[in-house]
Amino acid sequence: MSHDRGTPPSDWPGLETAGMTRLTDGIYYGWLHETNPIFWHWCAALADVPEERTVSGRWVAAGTSGHTLVSRDPLHLEPSLLWECCGLHGFVRDGVWTPA
Repeated sequence: MSHDRGTPPSDWPGLETAGMTRLTDGIYYGWLHETNPIFWHWCAALADVPEERTVSGRWVAAGTSGHTLVSRDPLHLEPSLLWECCGLHGFVRDGVWTPA
């Protein structure tokens, strides 16, 4: 299965029960077996890496076990999320992604 930008994690087989939610075109989250959600982002740092050399194309997963779940619905996590791979940084409050 292709994991290109047009096939976000919400469309992947096996994640149907994870409650996948789109925050932006490039950020999704879902609930696997965690108390906190797992996030996937479209990583700009992988732009020149062939898909066959990645796990899920440019979609990169990250856990949030170090964050405080303030509210599950609407989602609110503290502190902000930062992906060091590409520098994507922002807050999830009231179910909305706000760039930092």
